[in-house]
Amino acid sequence: MLFATLEHILTHISFSTISIVITIHLITLLVRELGGLRDSSEKGMIVTFFSIIGFLVSRWASSGHFPLSNLYESLIFLSWAMYILHTIPKIQNSKNDLSTITTPSTILTQGFATSGLLTEMHQSTILVPALKSQWLMMHVSMMLLSYATLLCGSLLSAAILIIRFRNNFHFFSKKKKMF
Repeated sequence: MLFATLEHILTHISFSTISIVITIHLITLLVRELGGLRDSSEKGMIVTFFSIIGFLVSRWASSGHFPLSNLYESLIFLSWAMYILHTIPKIQNSKNDLSTITTPSTILTQGFATSGLLTEMHQSTILVPALKSQWLMMHVSMMLLSYATLLCGSLLSAAILIIRFRNNFHFFSKKKKMF
């Protein structure tokens, strides 16, 4: 009962923080001069990250297995993996252009997972003995990390294609005006 209450509290903290971060992120996209809001968005992402860690650890402790048994737990783990990808450039002190892709992806994945749409999947299920293999859990967790990387790479390539299309469109429209 204690773990269920803790999971419930952490899920609500995460969803509330994500809702605020979505609003802040949309405001900073519309108004570029508000640099302080971007810092608040990053702090909200940190709060969400630690609430996800707390949720995953409490779910692990209550169920007795790594929390990847259903779609809800997998989406939570996927948003955690995307946040890890979000923080890697920050640790290396490099310019974080990847955050324009990873921030909305993390926000939307976490928002969908903690919204009320998947309420019947919030309950932890007992795994069948064949799924209690440590190797299988390692395989599934590495696959979800790979999915997060693949998703970020796909979104980045789509963004690059859109930017190139716009640049070519502007170039040809200027050239057309010259003739």
